[in-house]
Amino acid sequence: MAISGVSSRAADAHPLSHGARLALKRVAMVAWLAIALGFAMEALILAVRAAANSQPTSTQVLIELAQGVTWSFFVCAGVGLGTAIAKVRASLGGLIGAISAPLAMGIAKGTQKVMVSALELSVKPAILPLTTLGVLRALEYGLLGWMLAWLASREKPHALHFILAGTVIGAVFGGGVTALTIQAASAQDAALALPQAISTGLNEVVFPIGCALVVYITLQVSRNMKFIAGDAR
Repeated sequence: MAISGVSSRAADAHPLSHGARLALKRVAMVAWLAIALGFAMEALILAVRAAANSQPTSTQVLIELAQGVTWSFFVCAGVGLGTAIAKVRASLGGLIGAISAPLAMGIAKGTQKVMVSALELSVKPAILPLTTLGVLRALEYGLLGWMLAWLASREKPHALHFILAGTVIGAVFGGGVTALTIQAASAQDAALALPQAISTGLNEVVFPIGCALVVYITLQVSRNMKFIAGDAR
C-alpha cells in the first residue's frame, strides 16, 4: 500500500510528463493511421481507374504508392501534432498544418524522384508550379489544422463536424487545385485523360476528409486512454 501511494503521488507530481506521453501516443497513432490512409487512397484511385478501363503499370503504381503514403504520413502527422498540442490556441494548430503541408509535399516529391531514379525511369514535369502548389497546400492544411484544433478543443467533438470540416476544405481547395491542374495541362497541350482527371479530383477532395477522420479517431482513442489512466490512478 505504501509503495502504491508513493507511485501515485509521483505520477501526480509530473502532470506535464503524463500529458506529453499522451500527446506522443496520439501523434504516433495519427502516423500509423495516416499510412493506412495513404494505402486506402491509392486503392480508391486504382478502383476508379479500373472502372474506367485504365490499367497503370505495376511500376507506376509503386511510385504513386510511395509518394502518396509519404505525403499522407507527413501531412496528417503534422495536422495531428497541431491538434495534440494546440489546446489553448487553435491558431497554433493552423500554423503547424501550414508548415507541415509544404514540407510533406517536398518530401513526397523527393520520394518520387528517388523511386524513379532507382527504377531508371524518366521524371514527368510537374503540371502546376511547385511554388504555386506549395502556397495552396500551406493555406489548405493551415486552415484545416486550425479548424480541427478548434473542434478538438471542444468538450464533446462529433465525427460529423470533423467530416464537414474536411469536406469544406476538400471542396474549396481540392476542387480549386483540380481545376487549375486540368487548365494548366490543357495550356501545355497535355490534356488529362478522363481517368486521370477523376483520380486527381478524388485525391484532392477526399484526402482532407480522410485526414480529418484520422485526427478524430486518434482524438477519441487518446481521450479514452486518458480516462482509463485516470481511473487506474
